[in-house]
Amino acid sequence: MAYFLHTSYGELNHQCPPSSCGSIRNISNPFRLKDDPKHCGNPIYELECENNTPSVYLNSHRYLVKAINYSYYTIRLVDAAITNDSCSFPQYSLGSYYFRDGYPFEIFYDITWSITFMSCPYTVNSSGLLEINHCANRNNSFIYSTSNRRRTYVKFGYLNGSYAMDMCRIERIVMTSLPVKDEKSLSLSEIHSSLLYGFEISWFSALCGGKCRCYLAGTKATCFLEGPCMYINCGKTIVVASVVWFFYA
Repeated sequence: MAYFLHTSYGELNHQCPPSSCGSIRNISNPFRLKDDPKHCGNPIYELECENNTPSVYLNSHRYLVKAINYSYYTIRLVDAAITNDSCSFPQYSLGSYYFRDGYPFEIFYDITWSITFMSCPYTVNSSGLLEINHCANRNNSFIYSTSNRRRTYVKFGYLNGSYAMDMCRIERIVMTSLPVKDEKSLSLSEIHSSLLYGFEISWFSALCGGKCRCYLAGTKATCFLEGPCMYINCGKTIVVASVVWFFYA
């Protein structure tokens, strides 16, 4: 029994100079803009350029592109609804669960933290929760005024069982890649800064073309082919691998 590993390389985009939109001037493979030539980039990673601002839609909601790092295969996004107002909060949830498939994007848990907005029908005394009821009635439909007899809190970091309180409910879960100094001593300015910074997600699975599992060690991506235990170095171009088996009597 023998096998051969056949490797073919995808479009190298040699004839595709980087595109630009606003402050992002290095939009290149696998990313592309809608008006780029069809052979440039990957349509799965197509970005919008609206009012000279690059953006991408995740779960049907718009996120602004703040940075693309081609060395570490990451893109940093910010909810388009977040403004400079410290009481500006996301209108929709987007947690780590959205990226559980790992393609076309996935998250790195060591550089990603959750920000959870929750409400309770009573006052909660916890060093890990910051009350934000004073931000009610400022285009934040999920933040209750005190007249509604519910209190709204924000929690930085992943939730554990100690925050599963009776009659409380989670209103929003979002992500950030900017940590706070102390999760037990939060300030609204820190939360707002983390929201404005946004979150980083990785597109390195594109190096495997979505055909197999992909792992990243530093700046080196490795594809794991399903079936036989074989690994190939993906490099910086899309690799498609196939296995041919020969059986001998």
